Amino acid sequence: MKPALIFVFVLLFASFVLSSCSVVDSLQPIQGTVESGTLLFKDDFSVNPNGWGTMGRAGGEIGFEFEGLTIKVNTPNFLFWTVNGSRYRDTRIEVDAVLLDGPADDNFGVICRFKDNKNFYGFVISHDGYYGIFKMLDGTLDLATSASNLDYSEDIRKGGVVNHITVVCQDDILRLTVNDALLSEIQDSSFDEGQVGLIAGAYEFGGVKVLFDNLDVYQP
Repeated sequence: MKPALIFVFVLLFASFVLSSCSVVDSLQPIQGTVESGTLLFKDDFSVNPNGWGTMGRAGGEIGFEFEGLTIKVNTPNFLFWTVNGSRYRDTRIEVDAVLLDGPADDNFGVICRFKDNKNFYGFVISHDGYYGIFKMLDGTLDLATSASNLDYSEDIRKGGVVNHITVVCQDDILRLTVNDALLSEIQDSSFDEGQVGLIAGAYEFGGVKVLFDNLDVYQP
């Protein structure tokens, strides 16, 4: 199992990073009764920023290139994330992600039910085959896997190969599927609505750069 040390070191920095890169002036209303399978939001990142926060500094960058959204993390043991403006209750979020540069010892994935810098759900995998679901509650992170470490799966494609990530946040069910393989499902009722986002981080070595594309948000 892969230790989740990255989360221990980044918590002091996460609030500052997000406030700099994810400012949204207006929020779309939360959906009411919507038929299952309805497309709620779609972004191929051809029109930017389209509600996404961007930033650039020595520690890392969030921007748009190669017809996608990129997150670069230069600082070891650090996370960057960005959220979109619309709020939702129940969602199925699908996105393609690939490592463009840097070590495969990384983290990247999806955020759902983001309320503020200290309260949200995160779903991450790594390019060396690990995964996990975590909850940030009042600034305290709880990793919902065995022994608070990331678990390993052969279904995650290694290195610079595209992984298709599917996340479901429905009622109190949180589910992470990668390349059509269900990796983890837990129950938690801490948050019932919020924004969606994308996240990436580095462990011992910086220089991680992840490309996200083909983001779809559905009613589950």
